Amino acid sequence: MTITNLFVESRMTTISVYCSGSIMKGVSDERKLCWSDAERADVTTGAAPREVVFLNPDDPITDPRNTLGQFGRDMYQVMVATAVIVDARERRGIGIGVEMTAAALLGTPIIVVAPRNSKYRADELEYRGALVQDYVHPHVAALATAVTDDFVTAGEKLAEHAHEKKTEWPPMPEWLDRAITEYRDNVLPGDPPMQAALERLKPYPCAGRR
Repeated sequence: MTITNLFVESRMTTISVYCSGSIMKGVSDERKLCWSDAERADVTTGAAPREVVFLNPDDPITDPRNTLGQFGRDMYQVMVATAVIVDARERRGIGIGVEMTAAALLGTPIIVVAPRNSKYRADELEYRGALVQDYVHPHVAALATAVTDDFVTAGEKLAEHAHEKKTEWPPMPEWLDRAITEYRDNVLPGDPPMQAALERLKPYPCAGRR
């Protein structure tokens, strides 16, 4: 059996999520809506009976000065994940857009949690001189595999769309390949949280291309 077939077989029961959303950077961020145990529990409930492995961008890193490796860690997780779940309950920054773009390039399904009548979604909106019904922000609408109201439904969509995850990647743009390679070669060997996640996801395809 090939590595690809083994990976597909493994995904039948165990699936993984890259948790895309705001990261607490200090006291000023305490009022932000961020991924927590509550959101992860809801996703797990929705995806049951499948086991869910969460890939967290806010895990401690060994060398914060290696900014390329830090960026590469996020991109590597997006590449390995069964799907990206985006916490879009409120305004997000540039990093979320980059993660969604990378996921689209890598063939990783994108599930966006954007409740009705929140920042990126509205039942009705005056937009560019027209009244739009069931508005979804154009960038979200263009990239998302599914848009949901909550994390339980996101877990359901995760299980539903797991089979759409690509197991072979097209040629990566240089910026993405360089970051993933830096992480894989120079940071991953000293990254216990990611090593533990990959151990739970074995077998998995080799990541990063030169």
